[in-house]
Amino acid sequence: MKRFLILIIIFIGLVSISGCKSKFTYDDMKKVTYETLLDLNGSYIVVAYQANCANCEKLKGIVYDYIKYTEKHPDAMPIYAINVNTALNKKMLLLKNEDYPSNMIGATNYKNIKVKATPSIMVIKNKELVKVISDYNTLTPVTDGKTYFKELMK
Repeated sequence: MKRFLILIIIFIGLVSISGCKSKFTYDDMKKVTYETLLDLNGSYIVVAYQANCANCEKLKGIVYDYIKYTEKHPDAMPIYAINVNTALNKKMLLLKNEDYPSNMIGATNYKNIKVKATPSIMVIKNKELVKVISDYNTLTPVTDGKTYFKELMK
């Protein structure tokens, strides 16, 4: 009987842990805004996302895993989210009549950073955009974003 109760407790614990990952949303993350995108010190990651984005959903699991990784590894780059659909961040979206900025990498002014598609993973170091992974912006598929996070967690 004791073993049976222990197994039930373990099963409930595993179900609740896996349930956290499946209920995770980008809204649960720490946020930055378009205007504050480059304002933080040090190195960090920003994931640009929007509601009803199939590729954002595909990336969500590895983003959750990375957040959990950062909790155990204080030296890991922190990660933030930016919802490009909010009024505050809409200017970050590239308009149809605008050309994609060729000078995004190395940008130190947030106005030079534009997003055409989500998710876009941006790496910022010392207030400068140094890397972008996006299926449109850099022609890299979502799997490259997953690979990037997996590499960071090694």
